[in-house]
Amino acid sequence: MRTQTTSPRIERIAYQIWWLIEDSAGECTLADMASFTGASRQTCSHICRYRGWSGRYRKMARSHAVDNGPQLIAAIDDELSSLFGEAA
Repeated sequence: MRTQTTSPRIERIAYQIWWLIEDSAGECTLADMASFTGASRQTCSHICRYRGWSGRYRKMARSHAVDNGPQLIAAIDDELSSLFGEAA
């Protein structure tokens, strides 16, 4: 059986990804990894899959919709009030 050798560049990127996952307790995305390592998202994704790290980080960025929630509710309330009138 022949073992596959990896390049020093891939080993460096893998170490940086591992460090970022550990340091952030998994609160990082592929975009964060790519930015941190200077590699592409695809390269980071391949390394994570190959090393078995796919489940150790967030798959998507957090949504900022929660921050806009009160504004959205106020807008919907205003719209419903204009359609149905004020509640008695």
